[in-house]
Amino acid sequence: MKKAFTALAAAALLALTLTGCNQEVTGTSSTPDSGNSSGASDAGSQTGELSGKLVFAGSSSMEGVMSKLTEEFGKAHEKVTFEVGVTGSGAAITGLNNGTAQIGNLSRDVKEEENPDGKFEVITIALDGIAVIVNPNNPVSDLTKEQIADIFTGKITNWKDLGGADKTIYVVGRDATSGTRDGFESILGIKEKCAYEAELPETGDVKAKISSDEAAIGYISFASVSDGVKALQVGGVTVSTDTIADNSYVIQRPFVHAYVKGTKDDLVLAYLDFLKTDKAQELIESEHLVPVEFWK
Repeated sequence: MKKAFTALAAAALLALTLTGCNQEVTGTSSTPDSGNSSGASDAGSQTGELSGKLVFAGSSSMEGVMSKLTEEFGKAHEKVTFEVGVTGSGAAITGLNNGTAQIGNLSRDVKEEENPDGKFEVITIALDGIAVIVNPNNPVSDLTKEQIADIFTGKITNWKDLGGADKTIYVVGRDATSGTRDGFESILGIKEKCAYEAELPETGDVKAKISSDEAAIGYISFASVSDGVKALQVGGVTVSTDTIADNSYVIQRPFVHAYVKGTKDDLVLAYLDFLKTDKAQELIESEHLVPVEFWK
């Protein structure tokens, strides 16, 4: 009995690992809520039937919502493990093409050159605002789109020109593989024109820099805004799920899943069915995102 207990304990420890930028979690045996959206199947209706690993790759902005979705899906499928790579949206298509991921996560639309022959199915699961953030001690609270564009392209370089302190603006962006960067620059019409002081690989890096530098400005997913940074109004509009949904907050983008069209992968199909449930939609909303009923 003692040997059996030791083996089970060792297996439990190995079931939850975190390596580099990949988060791996294992399903549990608890029963999920049974509420379904119209026409949706319930991931909890066939508890334990699936096994294997479901691998996601891509956006770091989607890390929070993916953590909640995989945890809940895993409650119905205790033999399924999950690996969620968060190295940027560019890694999503790479992972699908080389077979290291079953689902790609992108915080932007899939580009035509990434899916030239239409072999990937692309669905939008949520809408997200891109928050323009500064240090909480920065007195500036509202900027126009034009002012933001001028800051990031180096036309405005001092906060005093915007009603702030006499400090040189420190411009922070994401690296070139980031879907957040792609969305932000595309919406403002400043692609390949930005004058960044720092180009950082992950959302957490941007937040850390902004929270430690009163002169810094950057951008992150609204879903990732927390204590230590302040989201600016844009043209007098506060970023929120309501202003994202009604399009009055103009700096916004989709959260996207991509997968091989016509897939027969049971794990992928079961996960897609789970996304249609009321519980999944509630979890998406809990991350300050606007759910999209992609199946309708």
